[in-house]
Amino acid sequence: MSEYFIARQPIFDRGLNLYAYELLFRSSHVNHMPPDVDAEAATAQVLSASSDIGLKELVGDHLAFINLPHRFIDEPDLFPLPPDQVVLEVLESVEINSNTMDGIRSLVKKGFTIALDDFVYHERFDEVLPFVHIVKLEVPAIEESAWAEEIQRLKARGCRVLAEKIETEEQFEMLVELGCDYFQGYFFARPKVVSGRRIAPSKLGMLQLLSRINDPDTNIETLGDLVSRDVALSVRALRYVNSAATALNRRIESIHEAVIYLGRDTIRNWVALFMLSSIDDKPSELMIMALIRGKFCELLGDAARKDDLGAYFTVGLFSILDALMDAPMAEIVQQLAVSDDMAEALNNHRGAKGEALTIAIALERGAPETLDLSSLPSELLADLHHQATLWADEVMTEMDLG
Repeated sequence: MSEYFIARQPIFDRGLNLYAYELLFRSSHVNHMPPDVDAEAATAQVLSASSDIGLKELVGDHLAFINLPHRFIDEPDLFPLPPDQVVLEVLESVEINSNTMDGIRSLVKKGFTIALDDFVYHERFDEVLPFVHIVKLEVPAIEESAWAEEIQRLKARGCRVLAEKIETEEQFEMLVELGCDYFQGYFFARPKVVSGRRIAPSKLGMLQLLSRINDPDTNIETLGDLVSRDVALSVRALRYVNSAATALNRRIESIHEAVIYLGRDTIRNWVALFMLSSIDDKPSELMIMALIRGKFCELLGDAARKDDLGAYFTVGLFSILDALMDAPMAEIVQQLAVSDDMAEALNNHRGAKGEALTIAIALERGAPETLDLSSLPSELLADLHHQATLWADEVMTEMDLG
């Protein structure tokens, strides 16, 4: 497994609750992905990783969408995963013929959920649609004026519609109105920027508190006072400190004691996490993303023998602030008391911390081929990202942040 990157991209329902993950293979042996990567080989690696690591460790209790090349349709008995947690995506390149239909019928009979990937309607799909449960509608490939017709055509055939490659919140809102069931894309991680827009007062107050907590001139006593003033924040912080995640051998009774016991950097980052998770109009997957980025940056900094690992974690954690606050990152950074190198990392992804963040985002999107990784062992990056993903899932569960 250390030889491969397995990326997972979230899929949401209409309420922006996490519905599933799509599992994607990316080669870690080369700096640039060859354009003719074999789909069957890629799916074989995803299946191998899912079997070796365990599907539950990769997606938890959620569904896993996995591409299904022609070989596995022709020989459905080769598919090694259970049908109750897998959605099989028939690629747009698969030819629909009698062998294809026999294979899909067999998979449906075995209990698998079938999806059509990158769908743009053509009459050649008429035969297979009665056996398809979910259609992934490729939004950018269809004129906006035709969305309603395409969606209604599919709904009339009994298919659930997953709108994929959504780039903006405006697209998401329109597709909800048109009746789509599921959604996939970068829309949830990008702010909706409107000219002249200002950060909402409630979120501005949160940023100001984040700024004071993150300020290096704020001493431990002041940090404890700031946390203690918020009852809900105090309760959650103490719950974390006394959870199994910290492996303490005695109970901590006060915020001041927690700050002293855990140290400034640790308590600062976790208080920031509690605060960010309190924003209730954003999908919880955004917090998972922040945790994975933060932990990956920290692990990468540790591998590079950096001293300021807390700052690496903070850069990853704060990298989703633009999406949480619905404002440009540059405007947010102005409100935060961060060092120049952290500001440069958050704004421009430059410097050692910025490079770590860039790598985290590329791995998150399953695109390590976009990076120049000549000085970094690809197996190390794959392992660190996997560690960060498992750690983030565990923390979300233990801290009840989902």
